[in-house]
Amino acid sequence: MLLKNLVVRCILLKQYLIDFCTELFSSILDYLKDTVEHLIIAGLIYLLTCIVLYWCIKVFGIINFNREPRNSKRILFVIAHPDDECMFFGPTILYFTKKEDCTVYILCLSTGRNYGMGSTRKKELYKACNELGILPQNIFIHNHTLLPDAMDVRWPTDVISDIVLNYIERFSITTLVTFDRYGVSLHNNHCSIYYAVANLILDHKLPRGCGVYVLDSTNIIRKYWLLMDIPLSFIFSRFRFMVDIADRSLIHKAMKKHASQIKWFRCLYMYFSRYMLINTLQQMNLVDIELDLEIED
Repeated sequence: MLLKNLVVRCILLKQYLIDFCTELFSSILDYLKDTVEHLIIAGLIYLLTCIVLYWCIKVFGIINFNREPRNSKRILFVIAHPDDECMFFGPTILYFTKKEDCTVYILCLSTGRNYGMGSTRKKELYKACNELGILPQNIFIHNHTLLPDAMDVRWPTDVISDIVLNYIERFSITTLVTFDRYGVSLHNNHCSIYYAVANLILDHKLPRGCGVYVLDSTNIIRKYWLLMDIPLSFIFSRFRFMVDIADRSLIHKAMKKHASQIKWFRCLYMYFSRYMLINTLQQMNLVDIELDLEIED
């Protein structure tokens, strides 16, 4: 009799546990379903907000998104390779080339001669810059043995500093634009330029009237958010530039002049990256540089 009661209780306990687990699993599924629905709705609302913002900014002109640094008369863009000007700085370059009182210069520190394509890539850079409105006489390309196009090579700071300073003084540059310490893609060549320019600032070698601005590197989500990065860029960035549909197409056209570099992954980048639509800049100052160097150490 005792054994029979024990068996009955075990059966009841088993059934209770089954019912409990079933109810718990059902509750979790309902919760997850509601959460996903809310996230989808919130995402759609956010996307719609970004689209409306874009139309208000670029179509109707109700909101002024673009904000440039002061005294931007002679602007020098310092890049590492041919195609950097399109892939990363397109919106900023177009903004300044369309201003009548601005002169834009491009300083490219390598020919990107990987796979023996240095001559080809130089020609492609001139063609791309022509689409962006940069005069041929304002394009300067270096081919230095210590500045190879290689992702794993950190370029020597003193070599870059000397080259950059020479052009700043030669053309009385008022605004210098380059990469930040993360170089957008963590490319060592990109990052090297930041540290070279930082060195010029720390050594007080830059002319007093020359302001230095670096392109914000973002996380991987923001990097490919395209329109959805508009609110964050507007709120958190002091200096910002955004192109309309026509100018974005112009940047694509310029990028396609780099025919040797057009691969499937770069095509995806062209259509989804925020850098083909939005640029946000930060001004370099001594405090930020010293902090960055401490973190680097």
